[in-house]
Amino acid sequence: MYMLVNCSNCHTPLQMPPGAESIRCALCQAVTLIADPRVLPPPASSHAPPPPSSYSHAPSHHSPYSQAPPPPSPYSHAPPGPPPNAHGRKKAVICGISYKYSRHELKGCINDAKCMRYLLINKFHFPEDSIVMLTGIFSLLMHNINIAV
Repeated sequence: MYMLVNCSNCHTPLQMPPGAESIRCALCQAVTLIADPRVLPPPASSHAPPPPSSYSHAPSHHSPYSQAPPPPSPYSHAPPGPPPNAHGRKKAVICGISYKYSRHELKGCINDAKCMRYLLINKFHFPEDSIVMLTGIFSLLMHNINIAV
């Protein structure tokens, strides 16, 4: 079941899937972190009935506009944090085709593929196990492509 939370920036209601720790607003792109309810202090009881007044004999007119607003939700005021990856886990497939032993043989393709792998790991912080290198002779390359897919 989805839980409704307000965006921490524009206060737009957002539907948060179960188990999510943060959610990005589609309107303003702000990230709202969701606090774990198990570590929050219990809310103060602010919904106690008012004490009887000397005017209790007067007719009571309850209007939804005369009630005090509910206390702010602890979920909508979480500090901003790193945005979640919108596309899931990082993955990369690097192809280094040299067409070896053909008249269209290319020089430096394997080196370029290794440089691209280095760039992804060191500059873009890709995990090494999420990068598939496809290099070598064309027949072996096709076998590796079938494995990667």
